[in-house]
Amino acid sequence: MPATSAHAVHHAPPQGFIRKYVFSVDHKVIGIQYTTLSIVAAFIGMALSWAFRIHLGWPDAHIPLLEMLSKNGAPGGLMTPEYYLSLVTCTALSWHFSC
Repeated sequence: MPATSAHAVHHAPPQGFIRKYVFSVDHKVIGIQYTTLSIVAAFIGMALSWAFRIHLGWPDAHIPLLEMLSKNGAPGGLMTPEYYLSLVTCTALSWHFSC
């Protein structure tokens, strides 16, 4: 019967950002990933929420950043009805995944 060795194999800690924070199985790093994702999703949801609420309050308001996001959805900074509905849907999904 072969003798068993009591020596444990130790691996070096992951080197580099991608290996350590993206492909990690460490529970602490996964918690950091989840927290970061939820904070980013919450801020994206807030920005989208502000955009469609501005549109509700002032339907003819020109919002310059919207034209940069979508030239077809907001030509000249004015929101089209379809773009408004897509913002509402994206906001709901963003809030859902951030909570």
